[in-house]
Amino acid sequence: MNWIKISCILCMFGCFKEFRPSESFVTDYLTGEWKNFTAEKVNDEIYPVATYSNLAMLILVFLITDFVRYKPIIILCGISGIITFLMIILGKTVLIMQIMEFFYGLFFSTEVAYYTYIYAKVDKKHYQEVTGHTKAATLFGRSMSGIVAQLTTSFDVLNYHQLNFITFSACCCATIWSFALPSVKQSIYFHRTSISDEEQGKGALDYHSRNSSSSQQSPSNDKNIKCCSSARSRMPLFHKVKNAYALLWKHFLQAYTNYPVVKWSLWWALATCGYMQVIAFIQLLWQTGVESGDKIYNGAVDFIYAIVGAVTVFCIGKVKLNWTLLGDTALSFFSLLEGAVLVGCSYSENIWLLYLGYIIFGVIYHTMVTVASFEVAKYISEDSYGLIFGVNTFFALLTQSLLMIVVVHVLKLDIRQQFFVYGSYFLVLALVYIVIGIINVVQHYRSGAGFHFWVSKDDKSSSTSDASNELPKRDSK
Repeated sequence: MNWIKISCILCMFGCFKEFRPSESFVTDYLTGEWKNFTAEKVNDEIYPVATYSNLAMLILVFLITDFVRYKPIIILCGISGIITFLMIILGKTVLIMQIMEFFYGLFFSTEVAYYTYIYAKVDKKHYQEVTGHTKAATLFGRSMSGIVAQLTTSFDVLNYHQLNFITFSACCCATIWSFALPSVKQSIYFHRTSISDEEQGKGALDYHSRNSSSSQQSPSNDKNIKCCSSARSRMPLFHKVKNAYALLWKHFLQAYTNYPVVKWSLWWALATCGYMQVIAFIQLLWQTGVESGDKIYNGAVDFIYAIVGAVTVFCIGKVKLNWTLLGDTALSFFSLLEGAVLVGCSYSENIWLLYLGYIIFGVIYHTMVTVASFEVAKYISEDSYGLIFGVNTFFALLTQSLLMIVVVHVLKLDIRQQFFVYGSYFLVLALVYIVIGIINVVQHYRSGAGFHFWVSKDDKSSSTSDASNELPKRDSK
């Protein structure tokens, strides 16, 4: 099937998956007349379960995703969404809501299949395009979700409870649509049919040489590739798993022994931790700024946030800047701005300032995490995109779980105190990257490289080739 058709089918799934209008008002729904939970119960006993569930399932789901070849996990993503919103419609007790949050965490952990399926299905030369397609699809679905939620509630077409039926229907559509995805015959680690990877090829050749009755192999490269592919298809499960984990470990070391990858991935993981914590509890903070009888515009805010984020992400991909030099400064400045916004929100009781702060915070995060993702991509093997995405997300969730345990369960801070802590967290992150940036600038100055803030086409191609040439050097060691 044509790669564009595959991308379109996957993007339709992404749109349906992200079309969840009930989420714009989920806190008001849980604390309102339909469920009657207190804000403290939602904050302390219900919401944290999704984070712990996501953390517990992510690595397992990532490995199973590659082993079962993606499509079953994408279908599971849709099914877990169906269970989540069916339970939120029918559930009445805290225990049911906690079970619902478990499936909600599973729903998010299975998203790794959505973001990595395309790498196993299309040619490497289309990776950048299809990555943009999948990100755009999720932002489009989220923006449509926000505007539908706002219009239907503002004009009293639907209430918060009825919005859940739209979300439930969208999850059903996503699940049905996922069956249209073409099956994956090969995967990146457990079911490789190509031997473009040197180490993986050696594993297949070694097994073939131990078990083949032929005494000599042909020197032809085409015959070697055919022989290795055939050998891998006949390999028992144990050898497939062994070779898969060898390649996983190779890609992991190859990536995380590279300084730029570590630097950008560290910010990626830590910023994602703070971002997920903020979006999980932001509606509880908004409730403190709303007077009884006031109109709530959470859906409109989600719409603006998604649209502005999509535009800035698109623009940042077109601007050619020397992120090697400017990266640390940008990360420290925007982390400082995010921290200042969150600290300001922790003191503000004006709902419009809280809405504005959330939009600014979210747009900055999505813009800089996009920069981090394509900067990391410069220094890693194309086959390991999914692995790095999974590992960075795992460390983000691990940090988020620790932060939640301390803030919510140990210190038992109220919602405004929590956001003061989250703001301080980003201020500390900014301080770390200010120090890294100063060291980077001093080293750059001493090397005599000069300060070129804009990257020309020649510079870009040169830096890309230098980055790609690093990989064999590390392998040879």
